[in-house]
Amino acid sequence: MAEIRPRDLLSEGLLARLGRTGTGDAEVARTVARDIAKLGAVGYLNVALPPEFGGLGCTLRQAACGQRRLARYAPRTAMAVSAHLYWTGAAADAYRSGDDSVRWIILEAARGALFAAGHGEPGSDLKFADPHSRCEPAGEMGYRFRTRGLLSGVTPAWDWMAVHGITGDQQPDAVLAFAGRGTRCTPAFRVARVLPAGAPSDVFTASAVTWGNSILASVQYSHARNAFNDAVVALDRRHDASAGHPLDQWPVAEASLRLDAMKAKIAEITHPWPLIPEPVPDLGGQRLIGLYTMRHEVADGAAHVHALIEAMSAARPVAAV
Repeated sequence: MAEIRPRDLLSEGLLARLGRTGTGDAEVARTVARDIAKLGAVGYLNVALPPEFGGLGCTLRQAACGQRRLARYAPRTAMAVSAHLYWTGAAADAYRSGDDSVRWIILEAARGALFAAGHGEPGSDLKFADPHSRCEPAGEMGYRFRTRGLLSGVTPAWDWMAVHGITGDQQPDAVLAFAGRGTRCTPAFRVARVLPAGAPSDVFTASAVTWGNSILASVQYSHARNAFNDAVVALDRRHDASAGHPLDQWPVAEASLRLDAMKAKIAEITHPWPLIPEPVPDLGGQRLIGLYTMRHEVADGAAHVHALIEAMSAARPVAAV
């Protein structure tokens, strides 16, 4: 495990300068872009890279913890850099296991390139990859993708955008490629994997699915936790001293229990994930089910917590007789 953890780079002073967005999509995008530049300046964007490439070589557990801390102060920024962290984390896993096929991702990140994920329009952030996206072979160009929203995401000013599609009918393959923009992204289209559609069958894809779902779940958990903490403070300030304490209400207790359960489910995935996964990770069967179960339970739990927060806000203390 890295001696310096990702969260150690997120000082209170730095975090206080992040996440101050105005109104309107354009202003939010500019603010997130400025935040990302500040995170890059302190090395946060390279935490998953191996030390020989200028990174911390952090574990998935450490990266998820760092994202939870970042999301407490700047949730939009945390979501925006999530894809960069899970693509670089997956590439680092593959590199350490002896697979050099995606070493270019590490090299690009080390020079300052920012990675994003396609099919990630605002409001659809829970999708790691669109299972309905289609592509077809296009000769020397690799593949042609036709799905709407292909290059939509929550990461502004990206250099490389991951795109995913299914090709073929009888024996379909899953294609994972990266589209680049800018003069430094040459070639501007790189095919990373073409594998039979189904469970991940190599280190890079297995790590990408695991890192991606875990980091996104961590950000979503932190957002729900922040909203709950703010609601508790507001409820405590306005309670009627002659009535029962508002923090004894059942929505508060249930929301707290759900948050604890969400954090524990994330830990079940992130804590045992090895720094160097097996050459052919077994993500079929129970391991893959466990990963997707965690993602679903965190999303469902967050929705319930926000509903409970509304119940807390609407509650009116009854004065004692």
